[in-house]
Amino acid sequence: MKEIIITENESSQRLDRFLKKLMPQASTGFLQKMLRKKRIKLNGQKSEPATKIETGDVLHLYFSEETIANFRSPDAAKKNLSKTSSPLDIIFEDANLLVLNKPAGMLTQPDKTGAASLVDYAIDYLIKKGDYDPKVNLTFTPACANRLDKNTTGIILVPKNYKFLQEVTKAIREDQTRKVYYALVLGKPKEAGEIIGYLKKDPVKNMVTFSEKQTSATDKKSVLSYQTIESRGDYSLLKIALMTGRSHQIRVQLSTVGYPILGDPKYGNRQVNSRLYENFGVKSQLLHSANFTLTTMDQTFVAPFPPIFLKSLKNFGFDDAFLTEV
Repeated sequence: MKEIIITENESSQRLDRFLKKLMPQASTGFLQKMLRKKRIKLNGQKSEPATKIETGDVLHLYFSEETIANFRSPDAAKKNLSKTSSPLDIIFEDANLLVLNKPAGMLTQPDKTGAASLVDYAIDYLIKKGDYDPKVNLTFTPACANRLDKNTTGIILVPKNYKFLQEVTKAIREDQTRKVYYALVLGKPKEAGEIIGYLKKDPVKNMVTFSEKQTSATDKKSVLSYQTIESRGDYSLLKIALMTGRSHQIRVQLSTVGYPILGDPKYGNRQVNSRLYENFGVKSQLLHSANFTLTTMDQTFVAPFPPIFLKSLKNFGFDDAFLTEV
């Protein structure tokens, strides 16, 4: 028998959902059967799957430790991380939230390759700092509330507890945020503009296509506006306000209307990218999430530009006075 005392990170959720998170390898039908047969009790009593659990509740599982272990998935927090890896670039931290400046070349969260991701390093940091204990938090693991493409740099939010994760994801879902990006692009867009349309993703190729009209029910509406800060030769610096957060959105929308982001290997200009790599060492898209505001919480976070972005501005002759307004 195992006794679990519900903490704040597990509270205010349905009992069946908690059990599924605790033992993801167990089927829903099996868990409901165990509730009916009183093999799982809440506060010493038989409980319904929809019962809300609260802080301080006591859950008893009348299973062996081996059975429980078999129903649980591998703990992501135990992943071995390279001791030579770069430390996290922390923009902001308090009791509820960790805000990071993601570098280029790092995944926001794990994928099938098993490579270490930003959230893996964040979890490792929080464990060592004592802000997160996977032995106590049985179903909650810190996660990134927003995402950036592997080679896009900038702001990532990592809530430290379940309650704040809910608040941040709700704010993102209900458009209670302001997100500002900067990009160096090929071409000379007009002074300001808006790009509205629909995106379709091919999960096999991990490619996205953009069209002005919806072509299927699965197409997702995507909206962004931009302001041209400055143009130098064939290149322009754009300030972008992202109204929707879709996969590859900024990259594919700008490319489709004729202004591909410099260094973008998927949607950029190959000849220009090759030249930029040889001459200036640009290896990935020059796209940076610089400013993120949680409007309902009145919190704004600013991420410094990566060195390659600043170097490219200088190499192309751009005025960096705009940096004081970011």
